[in-house]
Formats: sequence, structure tokens, C-alpha cells
Amino acid sequence: MMGGDVAYQPKPWFWSDQYDCKLQIGGLNMGYDAVHLRKAAGESQSHWYYKGDELIAVDAMNDPRDYMVGKRLIEAGKSPSPEVIRDPATDMKALLRS
Repeated sequence: MMGGDVAYQPKPWFWSDQYDCKLQIGGLNMGYDAVHLRKAAGESQSHWYYKGDELIAVDAMNDPRDYMVGKRLIEAGKSPSPEVIRDPATDMKALLRS
């Protein structure tokens, strides 16, 4: 609206509740060449899809916090390294500030 010459580029997202599993997807994982697993508490986990050094998608299962961070990173064009994503000690919200 206030971007003038900037075209709106929506990023796809999806969610579904499958019994006791909440599946949330941000971005499109088409064309990825690497997938990195991030384990969270209990059964929660997320899969982070990269094409080269670029984060292109995230799939989260019962992990809404990491999903939201991943979705926002993709929308902002930010791509943290896979090592940072896999590290359970990483403060995911801090990635949005850097």
C-alpha cells in the first residue's frame, strides 16, 4: 500500500491438525538440495529446506514457535546457517533481529 513501486510477493503457508499433530508449513520446498532437522521438546520437530545457502521452506510438527520464526525469516529473505538451525541451544527469536 505504501510501497509505491514494490510489488507484493506473498509467501505460501499452510497448517493442518492431524489428530494430535499440528502440521505447519511456510514457503515451498520445491527445488531444495538439503533438509536440516531441528528437534524441540518432546515429539516436536521442524524440517528446514535449503537451496544452496538460501532458506526456502520450513515444515513444523507441533512446533509453532519455530514455524513462526521460519516463516518470518523466509519472508524477510534471511537464511541462517544450517548449523545454527540444528543447534538446540539457538535462540530462534534472536535470528529475526540479526
